[in-house]
Amino acid sequence: MSSLRLFLAFFVICSCLLFNQARAEGIAAATKIADPYIDVRTGPGRGYPIFYVSERGDWIEIIIRKTDWFKIKTPRGVEGWVHKRQLIRTLNSQDDVVELKDPSFDDFSSRIGEVGVMAGDYAGGTIVSAFVGKSLTENLSLELEAGTVIGDEFTSTVYSLSVLNQPFPLWKVSPYALLAVGELTVEKKDTAINDDSGDEKDKLVGVGGGVKIHFSRQFMLRVEYRNSVRLTDNESNREIEEWKAGLAVFF
Repeated sequence: MSSLRLFLAFFVICSCLLFNQARAEGIAAATKIADPYIDVRTGPGRGYPIFYVSERGDWIEIIIRKTDWFKIKTPRGVEGWVHKRQLIRTLNSQDDVVELKDPSFDDFSSRIGEVGVMAGDYAGGTIVSAFVGKSLTENLSLELEAGTVIGDEFTSTVYSLSVLNQPFPLWKVSPYALLAVGELTVEKKDTAINDDSGDEKDKLVGVGGGVKIHFSRQFMLRVEYRNSVRLTDNESNREIEEWKAGLAVFF
């Protein structure tokens, strides 16, 4: 089960990056409050209570951004969350109004990486996976993925390293092709306890394609198909078809 634990750790890390991706581009690290005051909350949401008020003229430090909420630090060292609406009139060191920029399609077309989660069908079983990717050029990117497959009698762990080619990276609906290598570990469930052949570990090579769809801010949808060959020791190689879809954030 060590492979499954490793996947779960990778999945948790990618999920945290996915749902907590924060950007503070377009705003200076230190800005001056122009409004009479700003409300500082304990968390990034209206449901969190106001526990501090910072006044006009205070210089605040912007730490991170989470959608429309900014984590700040006051001159007295108090840290909390402020809504974008209350920072629209903040000033920089030249007393110019700071422009707050939201992630846009321009950021999507110039992204340097992405992280996300996907789910779908893997040779009749259910796969859940997490991935992280890094852009190499405008068209090429490298992607590491880890997934677990739940079948009727087996649980499998899949790791893959893929090279993706996007011929039209500036399109909002951007198709891509991929080449992948990886490893598949098949772990038997209790229902197959009478089979003493042990766990199986085989190499994978495959090709595939998919589409990335930018739909909001830093988020995009992914739909993907792969056809892989499982290279077994007994030379009876098996073909594996995989369909999955998911959500990703880019940075």
